[in-house]
Amino acid sequence: MFIGRDRELETLNNLYSTNKFEFTVIYGRRRVGKTALINQFIGGKKAIYFMGVESNAKQNLENFSKSILEYRTGIETDGSFHSFQAALEYVFRLSEQERLILAIDEYPYVARSEKSLASTLQLLIDKYKDKSKLMLILCGSSMSYMKDHVLAYKAPLYGRRTAQMKIVPFEFEEACRYFQNFSDEDKALLYGIVGGTPQYLMQINDKMSVEENIKNTFLNRRTC
Repeated sequence: MFIGRDRELETLNNLYSTNKFEFTVIYGRRRVGKTALINQFIGGKKAIYFMGVESNAKQNLENFSKSILEYRTGIETDGSFHSFQAALEYVFRLSEQERLILAIDEYPYVARSEKSLASTLQLLIDKYKDKSKLMLILCGSSMSYMKDHVLAYKAPLYGRRTAQMKIVPFEFEEACRYFQNFSDEDKALLYGIVGGTPQYLMQINDKMSVEENIKNTFLNRRTC
């Protein structure tokens, strides 16, 4: 169940509708709903989604290659590009013919394993941006890495992004959409307990009382 993020989705869809190269940076702490937002946005669109893993460059390149080739062929494959530059250039060339989204989730994991990745992206963006229909999304949970290595003035990708989004926990009004069957008093109480983080809000069952939710979610050894 996806709830909220109306403004963020509107922004992403407006960028998508330009049909020209766009580069969006999405960042925010863990469990705040970044991946859910991306998946909601790319649903029904031509998109390549890839999530980096905290591993080595070889593993990330293999996973990235699979995502690209499965998009292209529609079937699972064990094929792999020989480098990140070859894989990314393939995507940029695909996007010359069609509107395409490339979403790299947990980008810091990939960039840490492949030190030249940011410079490679810089090179390809500069080469293809005027003829590309690619919408590139880089997403990360490491706030410091995204700020220092993607958004900062000295970062290779500085000046290439066309939008950036810091995803934060929900405000009270939006969080209330997760537990509509509670009284206003209970909504305020629950928001005070779990805050506006979607991952925690999803654990609240609005068919149970506040007390039952506390016992089931926080005092149950199987769920703690």
